[in-house]
Amino acid sequence: MLFEQIKLEGDETLIRIVRKHWFILFSFTVADLLLALFPMLAYWIFASILNGIDTSVINLEALEFSMNGTLWFFYLGWLVLIWMLYTNHLTDYYLDLWAITNRRIIAIDQRGFFRRFLSSFRLERLQDMNINVSGLIPTLLNYGTIEAQTAGGSNEEFSTNNMPDPRGLKALIIKLADERQRVMNHEQADGL
Repeated sequence: MLFEQIKLEGDETLIRIVRKHWFILFSFTVADLLLALFPMLAYWIFASILNGIDTSVINLEALEFSMNGTLWFFYLGWLVLIWMLYTNHLTDYYLDLWAITNRRIIAIDQRGFFRRFLSSFRLERLQDMNINVSGLIPTLLNYGTIEAQTAGGSNEEFSTNNMPDPRGLKALIIKLADERQRVMNHEQADGL
């Protein structure tokens, strides 16, 4: 698994791994399936239109016989392209995740097959969190965008779209950040 390659600190424990909402993969699957079936539907419509035309001028049997192998060749090429698109969607879904630990959040963003963006921020640096759920389907299925802004010179912002249960994730992360801040304050008080 991808997360096993990330080194955790000594007393750091994994709380939760969060991937994008399942509906995102479902919608990509349906869209890719429709794209795969589109040429067959277009061929069926085109053939039914040609059958309605006066065929005394056009020899449809000869046209169909000569085009059949060529059409299948291009259709199979189309299916290979759609399969590559689907595997890209599947890879993006599986490898995009947030790993929430008791000390930090690790955000992994897969961008294509061979580009991965990994970032993390410590919970004690968490300054602000925002969630955005817009639209009927995201509201009904409870998914949306989570944005976390960290304190520091660069004011880095971490944002991921289509995360499941954004309100629950925000509550969990804020609770963990508060606990981490208490531990840090307690360690500083003991050090003085």
